[in-house]
Amino acid sequence: MPASPDPLALARAGDSQAIVRVVRLELLRRGWPAQVHFADNTLHIHLLGSLPQGLSPPVVAAQLFLMVKQLRIPRLEQLEIRAFRGSQLLWQRSLRLGSQPRWDRFSFDSWTVNLWAYPAAVVVALLVNNIALLQVLHLPWHIWIHELGHATIAWWSGHRALPLPFGWTSISSEKDPFVYFGILFLLALLFKSAREEQIQWLQPLAIVLALLQFYMTWLMSNRTKEMLITFGGVGGEFYISTFLIACFYLRLPNRWRWEFWRFVVLGVAASSLWRSFWQWHSIQKGLAPIPWGTLLGGQGDAAGDMNRLVYEFGWSQSQIVQTYKGLGNGCVLFLLGLYALFGLRTNPEMWFSLQARLMLWVGALSGSRQRR
Repeated sequence: MPASPDPLALARAGDSQAIVRVVRLELLRRGWPAQVHFADNTLHIHLLGSLPQGLSPPVVAAQLFLMVKQLRIPRLEQLEIRAFRGSQLLWQRSLRLGSQPRWDRFSFDSWTVNLWAYPAAVVVALLVNNIALLQVLHLPWHIWIHELGHATIAWWSGHRALPLPFGWTSISSEKDPFVYFGILFLLALLFKSAREEQIQWLQPLAIVLALLQFYMTWLMSNRTKEMLITFGGVGGEFYISTFLIACFYLRLPNRWRWEFWRFVVLGVAASSLWRSFWQWHSIQKGLAPIPWGTLLGGQGDAAGDMNRLVYEFGWSQSQIVQTYKGLGNGCVLFLLGLYALFGLRTNPEMWFSLQARLMLWVGALSGSRQRR
């Protein structure tokens, strides 16, 4: 008498009835009463009655997700989970399975774009900083980012400032209420647009920037403000470039759509960040000098940023080098973390798998503590 076919083998061959049977068996082993059906490449699991005490919906969803993944069932694209008590729906989760990378060069959700954007930007930065003609074409942008570093500190301190791409930023000596309330109005508008369009990251950012603006305008001492404005030129080469690179992954409100222009900004900002990062690491190793003086006045100009940090604010040369080098290292580490995060998030299967394992690990850890 021939042996009956293995249900798991049939399920992995794509048999719908076998898929339902195997999933039901797995749920019975866990003691979870449920209804299961499979249709349109979607597995529906309806949990009935009470589940083991202490299991929260995220943990249950995580366990079911990993269970289904371990079964390696083909043609399974979606997992729909619903939990009922009687006829009452308690909670539900919809999980994507077997997602394929989508190619859409202007999509913020394209796994392919998010995977290759930063490596491509590194290649562009290396080319720009090693080919003389490209260095010349990029230099005005790099200088403008430097001057924006000065200007952003001045603006957030309530002063008018005009950054120019030839090595000069005009800053008013007195605070101007128009600057403070003008920026505050723009931040309020940004918060409103982000709230209406449900852009989660922009809302807390707008609040933090408004609080920072209040502190820098009304509470920070003049000497600290002057020091930060001076520091902010080279500092801006790092933090403004990093901010622009990070924004590649982030949607802006519809009135500021930038699906195409974010690629241009990414290339320019990555080139500036790499230029400054390499320069200050070379300085730290003794392969390049500290950039004394100014672009217009030359190395002997005592109004240069490095000159002022040393002679007006008491910084040592070692402190300057270590501070800018540390800032550069921090910016690069931040971008590497952001790259990993968004690379995972736009691959839903990998992202939730990581979340699921983390939730189960935390749940097991808290359970062992309670038993003690």
